[in-house]
Amino acid sequence: MAEVEKLVEFSVDGLNNKQLAFEMKTSEAVVCRDLRLLEKRGWIERSQLTSRWRLTPRFGNFAGTMMKCFQTAKLKLTEDEARYASAMQ
Repeated sequence: MAEVEKLVEFSVDGLNNKQLAFEMKTSEAVVCRDLRLLEKRGWIERSQLTSRWRLTPRFGNFAGTMMKCFQTAKLKLTEDEARYASAMQ
């Protein structure tokens, strides 16, 4: 969802529904529908102080999980490469 990309841009202060609709060039109704889905997944939360939407730490964990997967794949490829190289000698 493009809302996530906009919320990344405004990570510190967050955005309210009206601001997000303006940034996305869409209606507040569309934004509200999408935000409900993102909130249900636990990816966004509304600040109790400002009532603006921000990404949650759960969303941020995706990058760490992806990095671990890439590191695991890289290690496996390195091990396979070493095994094949030793077999060629």
